[in-house]
Amino acid sequence: MPAVHEDPDAPVIASPRELPGAICPRQVTLRDRVTVATLVPFSSAAEVPHSLLSYLLDQLNKEIEKGNTYTMMDPIPLDKFGPYWFSNFGAVMLLGDIQDVHDVQIMDQRRTDWTKICLGSFNIRPNYPGRSSHVCNGTFLVTDASRNRGVGRLMGEGYLEWAPRLGYTYSVFNLVYENNVASCRIWDSLGFKRIGKVPGAGNLRSHPDQLVDGIIYGRDLSLEGEDSVTQERFDKIRYYLKHSKYPRGADRAEKSRLRSAATHYKLVGGGGDGEPERLMLKDKEVVSDPQQQYEIARQVHLQQHGGINKTTATVAVKYHWVRIKETVSRVIRDCPKCKETSKVPPVLNGARTAEAPPNIKSSNEIETTTPNGMIAHTDHLMTDASTHHAHSSPFTQTHPPIADDGMSDYTHLPLDPQIIDMNTHLPRFQHHHNIAAPYEQNHGLPHEVFEEELRAHGSSDYQAMVNDESDSEALQRDALNLVNTQLSDSQNEQEMLSRYVERSDDDIDFT
Repeated sequence: MPAVHEDPDAPVIASPRELPGAICPRQVTLRDRVTVATLVPFSSAAEVPHSLLSYLLDQLNKEIEKGNTYTMMDPIPLDKFGPYWFSNFGAVMLLGDIQDVHDVQIMDQRRTDWTKICLGSFNIRPNYPGRSSHVCNGTFLVTDASRNRGVGRLMGEGYLEWAPRLGYTYSVFNLVYENNVASCRIWDSLGFKRIGKVPGAGNLRSHPDQLVDGIIYGRDLSLEGEDSVTQERFDKIRYYLKHSKYPRGADRAEKSRLRSAATHYKLVGGGGDGEPERLMLKDKEVVSDPQQQYEIARQVHLQQHGGINKTTATVAVKYHWVRIKETVSRVIRDCPKCKETSKVPPVLNGARTAEAPPNIKSSNEIETTTPNGMIAHTDHLMTDASTHHAHSSPFTQTHPPIADDGMSDYTHLPLDPQIIDMNTHLPRFQHHHNIAAPYEQNHGLPHEVFEEELRAHGSSDYQAMVNDESDSEALQRDALNLVNTQLSDSQNEQEMLSRYVERSDDDIDFT
């Protein structure tokens, strides 16, 4: 379960914080829910028995020689392994209930067979130096005797518990080869996100003619809530429902959670009829295996190639696991058909950047249907229209020609024949010098003379209004004289028309 990132000969990067005394051995239960093991923390290589170091180094060099998991190519000597593996912080998983480092040393004095007792080991160290030393990395090793017993996952959970106590806030695994399915399952299920990929990063012995991609994993170490509900918890619920007893090592709080979970979960199947045992949450099947989660999401997505929300909703109808949407997002990202769909050229200025489809004709090939059913070409209409507008447009004389015409992007689109036919009947623009000034239609005077008359007239009227104190009385008298009270309505109308409206005899003709 590798996540190694540097050469063993590289200098040691200092940890952001001293090893706190609160980090104590962590008791865990293996996948069978019966076997008890202990994660024992070590602050330096001097605390680890020499025989145990030799066994761990032998297991690591075997993996290096296989050439399928780690980046190193040459075996590591014993004198360099201890400072490399336990330089900052390391842990070893051993069978049994172990209280402290002193118990491990006593086991060494008793010539304990580490091949039967040691299950694996991992370390925690800074991934970057200096100002980024709070971002950590880890190297994991699972021994041959502990395959398929859940050791890798338990060490990953211990890593997530102890790294924040050591002062780290974020974890990065720089290179996990994509063909290492077991390791990818663990990191996916523990809340790590695939934050990057290095194409062709691994030249592995198992793939001599093909380079294998490397995945970059990252996780915020302060995550809480749903991310803490992992495959381990579902396995404990399954064990409690099946055997009606608590897993070994369960504390009081965990026992309370299991009793509460028993009211919501139930086991279905697993009898003699060959039906597999399934853990159900109400009417939904609980899926705890990350690889199975990915396969379910992939099968649902292939049915309709829907988006993230639609596929997630479809999966959630029958299945339940933590972070379904993240699994669906990864499936869609890996879908070949969806990748091809995303390569469709974008639409720019109303036209695609790729070549136009062959069934779309250019503007010079546009044909219209005449009333008698004959096909008529319209390229001459476009020529006439463009020539006419070039001479009649008022803007051609005042603006320079534009080199980059945005309308060129639409030349491949077909034109409506009705619009083309309408083009010849539209009124043309008038030149601005042919449009008469508004004042010339009202007074018939030259512009300069009209302005002088207007100023003189306005000035005399204003002075008359100011100097004549009885102006209001005169205005009232003129208003009353407009209507002769001795005449009828029809006579008043005739008098007003004859006084203020000048008409020729031709205009007054009601016959």
